[in-house]
Amino acid sequence: MKKINICFMGSPEFSLETLDLLNKDEDIDIRLVVSAKDKKRNRNKFTPTVVKKYAIDNNLEYITPDTVNSEEFLDDLEKYDLDYIVVVAFGQLIGSKLLERYKDRILNLHPSKLPDYRGPSPIQYTLLNGKKETAATTMLIEKGMDSGDILLQKDIQIKQDDDFISLSEKLSYYGARAMLETIKNYDSLYKSRIKQDDSLATFSKKITKEDGLITFNEKGENIINKWRAFRSYPQVFFKLKDENYKIDCLEFIKEEVSNIGNLEVCKDHLEIACKNGIIKIGKIQKPGKKMMDVNSFLRGNDFNVNNINYEK
Repeated sequence: MKKINICFMGSPEFSLETLDLLNKDEDIDIRLVVSAKDKKRNRNKFTPTVVKKYAIDNNLEYITPDTVNSEEFLDDLEKYDLDYIVVVAFGQLIGSKLLERYKDRILNLHPSKLPDYRGPSPIQYTLLNGKKETAATTMLIEKGMDSGDILLQKDIQIKQDDDFISLSEKLSYYGARAMLETIKNYDSLYKSRIKQDDSLATFSKKITKEDGLITFNEKGENIINKWRAFRSYPQVFFKLKDENYKIDCLEFIKEEVSNIGNLEVCKDHLEIACKNGIIKIGKIQKPGKKMMDVNSFLRGNDFNVNNINYEK
């Protein structure tokens, strides 16, 4: 039986589960891995993406092109006799020429319940909006942003203690299995594919450092959701005397408060009043220092204020 020939495009950790699962399947042949260029580190050292490193460690052919839309790249692909191109968090736009040459054979894994949260940050936006459910979606790539027909969706329940890290791991795991199922059952899934309703679409945007700012005139539930969404990057922080203090290990206690922004220093945590309760903070990081638990932080630092500035 002829193996299914795949070109895999991906770069970050999220991509790795799918690449590994496909590579270990006896019916699939990863003919080529395409990833982002190495990142420059200190002292002119370069670090490969985890996907490229996996390719090296597993003797898979790989390239890191400036663009996958050049004529040279398109011509190079011809020698691999590809059945599908699989795209998982690759980071480059797939242009019209590549789409035309591999029409309906470029498969994408998107970590949201499309048409919800198209765009670059679906996991963060799912958490920001307090959703209780999401999905790993396999889809066809077309010219629009994440607007292609849906092939398969695997629903995933979101627990109250899930954050970006844990939810990413779940979506990576179930998304990989959704992609494998999609490839092996492509013909039937293609026939029953679902066209997205653009009128129901919602969108996410690229996350910036400024998105991590917490203002305590928000509801506690929103603050906790922001912390869950941004725990990996950019982390959440509040401003105190024009300095940004990053915080972690947050808990919300709902109760009536009279003074939003009021700060109480406790033995092993901080308490800051928000719009509808108290935010307990277990870890804190002063600018230029490491993140530490509040008890350790208070041994060498002191808050000489009892109110946090916040934006009205």
